[in-house]
Amino acid sequence: MWDMESFQPDFAISPTKGYISPGMDVPFVVTFRPSKLSQAVQYEGLRCFIQGSEPLLLTLAGSCVEVPDTKETLTFTCNVRERQSQTILLSNPSSEAWTLQPILEGKYWKGPEFIHLEARQKEKAYQVTYRPLTMSSENKKHQGSIFFPLPDGTGLHYHLEGTAEAPRCSGAISRQVPCRISHTELIPVSNWLHRPQRFLVVIDMLKPENLESSSVLQGCSYIDVPSSAKEDYQLTFLSYKEGVFSAKANLALEYQPLKTGESTGHLVLQSSDLGSLSYKLQLKATSSRPGKPVYFRTTLGSRQTVTTKIRNFAQEKTEYLLQTDCADFQTAKSISAAPASSGGSDLNVEVTFEPCLLGEAKATLQLSSALGGQYCIPLIGLALPPEPQGPFLIPAGGTTSISFRNVFPKSTAFQYTVKHPAFAVRAPGMLRAKSSTTITVSFTGGRAPVTSRLVVSCPGGSWIYHLRGLPSTR
Repeated sequence: MWDMESFQPDFAISPTKGYISPGMDVPFVVTFRPSKLSQAVQYEGLRCFIQGSEPLLLTLAGSCVEVPDTKETLTFTCNVRERQSQTILLSNPSSEAWTLQPILEGKYWKGPEFIHLEARQKEKAYQVTYRPLTMSSENKKHQGSIFFPLPDGTGLHYHLEGTAEAPRCSGAISRQVPCRISHTELIPVSNWLHRPQRFLVVIDMLKPENLESSSVLQGCSYIDVPSSAKEDYQLTFLSYKEGVFSAKANLALEYQPLKTGESTGHLVLQSSDLGSLSYKLQLKATSSRPGKPVYFRTTLGSRQTVTTKIRNFAQEKTEYLLQTDCADFQTAKSISAAPASSGGSDLNVEVTFEPCLLGEAKATLQLSSALGGQYCIPLIGLALPPEPQGPFLIPAGGTTSISFRNVFPKSTAFQYTVKHPAFAVRAPGMLRAKSSTTITVSFTGGRAPVTSRLVVSCPGGSWIYHLRGLPSTR
């Protein structure tokens, strides 16, 4: 156990306490957060208390300097959602190798987390990339900075300034279609953000400036695109006269099926000038693409619950049935969804991963509703070996209770072993599948503290619980 008060206010260490077995290594992470400027911050004699041994002593030293004057301003200019990179040249004049961790501020700039410079290396390139997701204004450009802390206590500071101009035209589409035949063009629309977006669509006619009643160029006034995904916008063109038409879509008849299958429809257009035009619609809805995978990571004998979500488009209250094809992943049998808004509503789904084997497990979560359709979400879990727990403190002549669960899909026999005779264990030898129990450990007591460990084992794995018997107070 570390004496944490002696680290304050400039240092912190983690973990602060724990248990270490013979031959085992435990790494510690030391964090330096200086509270004031100082060329030499040094803490000596920081103690780590160890049972049955002398304390370990640690000395920490650091330096807190002012942020240096800006060496240079790097100016970036590109169209929004595009990128521009610039290079900063770094040199190491010392006789020892450096590994630098730059501090980069500004949400539209990215760069490598570390850069390594060999001893006396000159002008090694570090690349900074500017990729704006929103446009800047004339009076408010994007601002950022990058600071390179150097091992000699100094640093290099660069100011970053970015101008994000209007987006480029995404492309030109030219089509030649016969008169009186409707043509639908699918225009891909990408959502570059990590959240759903609704795009408003504005169509400007360039030639002719005004469409006659005999010509139609239309599409939905908006399109909803899920996060980090791509959807097709449908633009429909129909003309009853020959001609050349040119338009610009600043961002058709929209078909949004909620269930797989084929259907037919009938579309009748009425016009006082042209009469009645009838169209037969052949519609086919295929299975939706799998959603983004959901990842899990836990130890054998533990559980992890993750919340994922789907986009529900059903306009009425509906119920989704849930099913997975692997017993390691558990969900509710069904969930209810309220009527969705016009652009759809998020529906949260909880999935619990309780592995019964070490290693990777994969499954597919399927959600189905008579009104909302079907969804498939890949599930990927990683089961790690169990970690030692404790220590569990037991007073002399007393007991402690340890919760234990059989995570295996069948009844399993477990063995309970404690090396020190001062401890005794009482627990059932056979546990039903997916059932929990309580292990009772007693300690006879004595004048000195006693440490040992309880090992619960079976053919599928083993679990370690560290025990500490407290000395008698009499």
